[in-house]
Formats: sequence, structure tokens, C-alpha cells
Amino acid sequence: MSNQIENLFHYRIKSGMEEQYQAYLDKVLPVTQAQEPYILAYEISRVSDGSYFQRELYENEEAVWKHMELTAEGQADFAASTEMIELVILGELSERFRDTYSITTTYTPFRQITR
Repeated sequence: MSNQIENLFHYRIKSGMEEQYQAYLDKVLPVTQAQEPYILAYEISRVSDGSYFQRELYENEEAVWKHMELTAEGQADFAASTEMIELVILGELSERFRDTYSITTTYTPFRQITR
């Protein structure tokens, strides 16, 4: 079984907070691209209703911790400028992680095909 963690976010930018959201992008994306090889994917898509869907794939839980620490300032901009519609985290998470980020829903692997 893989230790990968996949974060799926569906969110909207709060009215009047577009500049702060852009600050998040300007701070986090360059760092992620240049300094975080343990992040396997980081994709943001705009939905037709103006909301966003973001997918992040990490090698493991430790990679998520590293990312959150390295990009803390940008993460604060994200938190302040967005309203979360739905958050799904796939993968096995420690209790420490669940407690730190208030993760209450568990997604248990059911069926899988890997290549």
C-alpha cells in the first residue's frame, strides 16, 4: 500500500480577497516548484461557477508537514482569502495530523488498481 497523501480542495475566493489569494500563489507556487521534490503534483483548476478545485499529491505525510512549514506565510494568505467548500484527504494519516488540522472524516481504501 502506498503512503502517498492526496489532498483535494474545493473552495472559493472570498469577495474582496483576490489580492491576498494572489499573494498565496506568488509565495507558495515558486517554493513548491523549486524546493519541494516530495510534492508529486500541485494543480489548481477553475470551475465554471468561479470556484476552484485544487489537487496536491505528496510522497507521504512527512512531505505535507514539510510543505506546511516551508510555506507557512503563504498558507496564512490562503486561509484568510478562501472559503472551503469541501476538503478530502486520501491516505493514512496520523492522529497528530488529524488533530492539528481538525480532520474528522476518514476515507478507508476500498478498491484499487495500481500500475
